[in-house]
Amino acid sequence: MGLLLNLAYLTGAILASPWILYRLVIRGDWQGLSARFGRDLGPELKESIWLHGASAGEIALLSPLVERFERDMPATPLLISAYSSTGLAAARRAFPQHRVILFPIDLTFVVARFLERFNPRLIVIVESDFWPNFLASAQRLGTPVAVINGKMSRRSYERYARATMIVNLLRRFALFAVQNPEQADRLLELGVDADRVAVTGNMKYDLATSAGADEGRNALRESLSYLAGDVVIIGGSVHDGEDAALLDAYLQLRSHVESAALVLVPRYPRDAVRIAQLVKSRGEAAVLKTAVDRGETTAPGAAGVLVVDTVGELRRLYAAADIAFVGGSLFFRGASKGGHNLMEPAILSRPVIFGPYHASFADTVRELLAAEAAIEVDDVEGLARSLDELAQDPERRVAIGSRARAVVLQGQGATQRNYELLVPLVLQNRESLLVQPFESTMPPAVGDTDSR
Repeated sequence: MGLLLNLAYLTGAILASPWILYRLVIRGDWQGLSARFGRDLGPELKESIWLHGASAGEIALLSPLVERFERDMPATPLLISAYSSTGLAAARRAFPQHRVILFPIDLTFVVARFLERFNPRLIVIVESDFWPNFLASAQRLGTPVAVINGKMSRRSYERYARATMIVNLLRRFALFAVQNPEQADRLLELGVDADRVAVTGNMKYDLATSAGADEGRNALRESLSYLAGDVVIIGGSVHDGEDAALLDAYLQLRSHVESAALVLVPRYPRDAVRIAQLVKSRGEAAVLKTAVDRGETTAPGAAGVLVVDTVGELRRLYAAADIAFVGGSLFFRGASKGGHNLMEPAILSRPVIFGPYHASFADTVRELLAAEAAIEVDDVEGLARSLDELAQDPERRVAIGSRARAVVLQGQGATQRNYELLVPLVLQNRESLLVQPFESTMPPAVGDTDSR
């Protein structure tokens, strides 16, 4: 299998050579490529735990899990890998005390070098980043491979069902801890042993926390020049087109609700200047958050639009808002894309609005809607109508927000359940640690499904 895969990868590299050269020369990815081949791996590790997430989102899920391993197994080396450059940067920020690397190129001689250098006693993959040569090499060495927060969409199931090689690899995984029963059923249909499949929920709920958020709400609103009676609307992680749609809806609302205020947080900070120009072209004042932070100007409050061009402040700004629209959901961006993190505003008891494209959070959407804890809109007109209704009905805002918080709290606990399943794999033929029995902490299955 390894030789055939290596040849297939080589053929693909030849066909994609113009794009690869562009990435290497123009974008400077040659350094990342050399790291994927094993440059500067650092000293050997003895019996490490290898934790892998494809990108920044998966890496974020590892933080509470890493804390548990650090607490219970302080002498065990932890290795964190990411596939994307953004994931690598996120891992370096989150885990400066641990070895952080780019995931290897999936060639047999390369992955063999990585596995020999880091000698993992367990490999943990977040969600679904499967590389055949890497998996086959680990399994040949007898290293157990576990998947946590696992996903198996219908489309992935159909693709894997046609690939005997992948199915055979999946059947040899030590553990699949998946988000919901439908995904577990698909794995069983592929022939994975039932005793290796567990439904543990969605770890993304565990990242949602309101600790300290509302305590600083009044001070934060005051620092942004909002009055107690202002109705602050925030657009979180908005994409191109959503900024204009939200701005138009806000301007409509302002014609009869003078206390309405708007904060726009683009998904990509580089879009902030363009958005500020768009706001000004509609006759409204626009202020960049960095200018406020540097003391160059004061925040506009309800007299203008605050455009956030900083990174890492969205959760804090949700706490200052009264209504949240979560972007990436109003317009179609691709079959595998849709929506961003609904849980951050929900855990803060904020009423959440989102569009019809929410594949990345399908189960969360279903649970919020079932509890009447969020509002889904079909188009720009629906967005404007929902904002108008919520802005003029504070009691409804509170009721929806309270139900949203309850949904998130009910969904928490997947990280601990996954950890309890991983510990026996780490401790095979070693002295046991005291951990709470899995059955005693297992609530009804909840989670995020079919995000592809």
